[in-house]
Parts: sequence; structure tokens; C-alpha cells
Amino acid sequence: MKRIPLACLVTGLCVFFAANYVQSDSTLTGSNRRVTQGCQTDVLNRVYRGRPISTWIDECSVSARNHVDFVGCVARLARELKKFGLINGKEKGALQKCVAKKPSIILFNAQIYTMEDRPFPAEAVFIVGNRIQAVGTNEKILAMSKKYTLRVDLGGRAVFPGFIDPHTHLFNEALAQGLSLDEAQQLALENGITAVGNMYTDPYWIEEFMQYAEAGNMRLRLYLYLNYNHSCGDVFGTWYEDFVPRVEHAPRVWVNGVKIMAERSVCGGQGVQPVFTPELLNRFTPLGRELWEQNQLHLALDELTAVIQRADDYGYQVAIHAIGDLGIETSLSAISAVRKGSANKYRHMVLHNYFIRDDMLDMYSEGNIVALVEPTSPCHANSYVRRVGEENRGLFKRWRDLVDTGIHVGLNSDWPFLGFGSLDPMRKLYAVVTGNNGFDIFEPDEPCEPLIADQSLSVFEGLKMMTIESAYAMHTEKRLGSIKAGKLADLVVLSHNPFEVDPDDIKTIKALMTMIDGKIEFWSEDLH
Repeated sequence: MKRIPLACLVTGLCVFFAANYVQSDSTLTGSNRRVTQGCQTDVLNRVYRGRPISTWIDECSVSARNHVDFVGCVARLARELKKFGLINGKEKGALQKCVAKKPSIILFNAQIYTMEDRPFPAEAVFIVGNRIQAVGTNEKILAMSKKYTLRVDLGGRAVFPGFIDPHTHLFNEALAQGLSLDEAQQLALENGITAVGNMYTDPYWIEEFMQYAEAGNMRLRLYLYLNYNHSCGDVFGTWYEDFVPRVEHAPRVWVNGVKIMAERSVCGGQGVQPVFTPELLNRFTPLGRELWEQNQLHLALDELTAVIQRADDYGYQVAIHAIGDLGIETSLSAISAVRKGSANKYRHMVLHNYFIRDDMLDMYSEGNIVALVEPTSPCHANSYVRRVGEENRGLFKRWRDLVDTGIHVGLNSDWPFLGFGSLDPMRKLYAVVTGNNGFDIFEPDEPCEPLIADQSLSVFEGLKMMTIESAYAMHTEKRLGSIKAGKLADLVVLSHNPFEVDPDDIKTIKALMTMIDGKIEFWSEDLH
């Protein structure tokens, strides 16, 4: 099969889309007579119920949720065609044999960052079905090409594992943001996001999400965290025990763990209500004391320990909302009490982690406790400093210090609570690399003083936090998070290489193509 230059990418991909059952706003123009390229072309031209057989096969490719569905659909079609005498037995067998072949694609002439080790790119990747077959040089990978392999020249573009956002409210907040679930997914896919953790799922929402997925609508990977309590403190209880952890309960939907609110958050129209130790409260501004001095934890240390112990006994990971230093310290202490010196087997984690004292850093590393963090912003820091006081500024969002402890740190968006654009991985990367504001929610407060420079991260560290580190946080690093033979083919192609552009330009980088399970779920008109 001849190579497909970048200029022909959109046209050439139609063949692959038809075989890979892509869902997109684009039609399958050009796929007729090429879905089964080289297989019984005369058969595809024949008319059945007033339409070419090729169009019926195209319909199978659009409606199927996976390769097995597609093969089954064509098999049923072939049986009916034979029954009506439109094809003979030999042609029926050839047609079924052809579509049974797993689709394969080679992306080459690219800069492929595996995120497995140091940031040194490979040139090409070979994908068969929904898995990565091999990664290497153009010469090595192109030599693996089969008769029906689609080969796509990416013209030197950068390729990364699909970005993982382990803490979002993409599904439970979609309607509040004026989006349908379809539109919310599309927003994520257009940003190169292939998997998300939905960090608020109550008994009502889980039924909604499961029905949506069972109807074949789930395009990205959804990992649910089921709430033990409400942000106001109301307890839902152990209802989560009806759902086995880390099992696929519906197509592309898993229940990963339990969400626990250690502090009050977004309750009754109020903002977050972090809880602080007397040490930090003594340095608060008058405004801060008025607003936050009386804040109380939802759960005392012994209560929180008991809740985590129950979840741990049943094999669930816990994810604890904690912003103030007392909320975080109590969460770390409770996890450590449950561990009893053993490994953090279920990867219990703390969300947000905004205010961290020096003595708390050892608590993370000793317990190997996972930390999920939102990007930093000088404007965000200033909004807190007006309450917690200038002396506490240095404790705010210590991402560099957390990474240096050696624990697993994932970079998330908490979408939409840091603004609509917070879902964009490149805006997050820009924020943690430069220390500047990457989010529209803070723009009215600009200009803001730069953050402390020694908390910034490298481009490689930031990208790891959105790929392999976030995969670890969600127990999926054996399947996702890096580009490696045997892993699932979740990839993203970027408009520019974040390692090569000026740091100030990172936030302008866009996703041009997003692939999940070897299936292209989004491609941009700019990819040509």
C-alpha cells in the first residue's frame, strides 16, 4: 500500500474511519468500495434494496461499538445477501473474511514521545486493532506494514499518549455548563483527552451514566468515584459497595473508588470552606478570619479513618477532598492509620492539596500517598492570600516540592471549577511550567505577580503528570498512559511540539487528532 502524505490525510483516513467505526461530525465520504479494499469489489457495487452493498457496510461501520460488532453486522448482512441470491457462498465467505481482519494503521514521520522514559522521541508507531503493536524508527515500523495497513505521514508532528484527566466533573456538571453529555465528551476529545475521572457521582448520576454508556454513547474512558458524602457533609453511606471496584460496569465505564469530602465545598451557593491549623490561622487577615476561622472538618480523624478502613476492606480506592492544611493533614493521617505501615495497595489519594507545611511532605512520601493537583496561577494565589495572609503564601500549591518527594502526582483540571478552558492540557502545562495564569476564570484579576519560581515544573514532568502518572492514580498504568507495545492505542497528535516551542507559546498548542482504542474519535481540519 502506498504512503499517504500529510496533505491527503483527511481523505485517506476515510478508509481507516470506515474500518474503525469512528464517531464524528464528518461523513464517511470516499469509503464506499474501500471499506474492504481489494476484497470482492464487484460485490460491493451490487444493489440491495435500492442501495449499493458498500453503503450497507458503511452503516455497519458507523453503528458498531467495536470490531466484534462490525464483523457481526457484516456477517448478518452477508447471510441475507446470500439468502436473496445476490452473492454466492464463495463471495459470502470472502466478504466475511475480509472484514474480520483487524484494522491496522502506521503513524510515521512523527516525534512520538512514549512517556516511558526520558523525553527522546521515536519516529513511528504500528497499531493493530485497539492495541499498540510496536514503536520505533520509520524504517523498522514501515517494514511491518500489511496489505491493508493505512500509513499516515504526520510530517514531523508530536504524538503523545492520550491525556488523562483524573479529577473532573465532566459528566455530573455538563448540564450545568449548558452541555449535553455528547457535547461534554466532544469537548474533552477536541482537547486530546482520552480518559477522565468523574469525581462526583451520587446514586442518581450513576444510573444516568450507565444507561448512557449501555446505549453505546461512551467515546472516552470514564472512571467513576462514588460519593460517601455530599460537599455539604450529608452522608450517602456505603451504597458504593453495590459496585465492584475496577470492573467495567458498562462499555468504557469503571467504578474506581470512593469520593470523601473532608471539608465543606461548594455548598448552598458558597465557595470552598478549607480548614486550617491554629499555626496558619494566626497569620490570617481579618477577612480570612471572618470567613474561615470557624470552619470545621466534616469528619474527625477517627471518623475519617473508619470510613477509609471500610472502603479499603472492600478493595476501593479513596479520593479525599482537602484544601486547608488541617484538612490535608487529617486525610494523610487517616490513610496512614489504615495502612498500618504497609503499602498503599489501593492507591488512596488526596485531592487539591493546596496548603502544605514542610512537616507534611514526609507524610506523603512515607505513605506513598497519591496527590492530584490543579495547575497553579498567580491570580489564584492572590485570591487566597487576601484571606490566609502573605506569610502563608509560600505554602500554596507546592507542586515542585510534592514531585520531589518521589510520590505519584497527577495533574488534573477539576473542570469546570477553574474555568471552562481548564480542560485544555496545554493550558495546564503552560501554567505549571511558567507559573503564569493559564485560565480564563482568573483573567479579570490580571495582571498578577509571578509565583515563586522554584515551584515550577519541567515540560517533561508536566506531561508525565497528565499521562503515566495520572494513569497510575487511576490504576490503569498497565493499559494506558504511555506508548508501548501491548498497551491500548490511546494517542493524541499535537499542532506543535511542547518541548520545542517557547514556554509562553505552550498554551497555544492544539490537539489535531485524538485516538481511543485505535479508533480516531477526533481530527481537526488543521491536520492536512
